[in-house]
Amino acid sequence: MPSPPPPLDLDKLGLATALAKARKSYHEGGVPIGAALVSHSGDTPVVLGCAHNQRIQKSSPTLHAEIAALEDAGRQKAAVYRHSTMVGSPPFSYV
Repeated sequence: MPSPPPPLDLDKLGLATALAKARKSYHEGGVPIGAALVSHSGDTPVVLGCAHNQRIQKSSPTLHAEIAALEDAGRQKAAVYRHSTMVGSPPFSYV
């Protein structure tokens, strides 16, 4: 069986950012899931927006990490989203 390809810089940046946000949510008593919207249109990946799940903290049925990360990114042109990847942290029982 072949080895999986090495992680890209985009993967590393996105996952590190999402995990940091998941830890924040965990320490706030919320659901420990984070997300990061990462642009890969240039030579270096850039985090456009990041957030954590805030359903518990704000009593919101819609503030999942991915939705909150899109909100954090602000309004973007469609072309920006075509060259971006949403990276989410795995759902952990602890972070």
